Amino acid sequence: MNRSARNKIALGIGFFMSSSIALASGLDQYTSVKPLFLQALDDPHATIQGEMIGPIAEKFKSTTKSESPVIATVTTVRQFNQPGCARLNLRFAQANVLDTSGKPRDIALNMGINYCKNGSPPTEGMDLAKVAPFLEGK
Repeated sequence: MNRSARNKIALGIGFFMSSSIALASGLDQYTSVKPLFLQALDDPHATIQGEMIGPIAEKFKSTTKSESPVIATVTTVRQFNQPGCARLNLRFAQANVLDTSGKPRDIALNMGINYCKNGSPPTEGMDLAKVAPFLEGK
């Protein structure tokens, strides 16, 4: 798959049926995805995974009516030239979500995000003159 196709997949936001979801046993637990993002920036070839707990997991569980763990997986789509910045794919997955026919299914929500270690967006490809007012809070 070429980079363009991978980027289009990473950009998509939506629910997708998946064949299986990792069991939560043995996974570290997180209340925020930020530590997963930072781990992915430190090791761009790794797949970073953890079980979400707290408000994120509770929102998923109340929405899906499934008590199964919510698993977050972060992978690097591409590195930016700017040090410490990358395009990341964040995937939330949960098992045992009932579909419209009442059959339990695994679901996943994929999101692409540009992220830098310092919390700011990458500037690569931006017209900084047009973006500056937003970055300065004006």
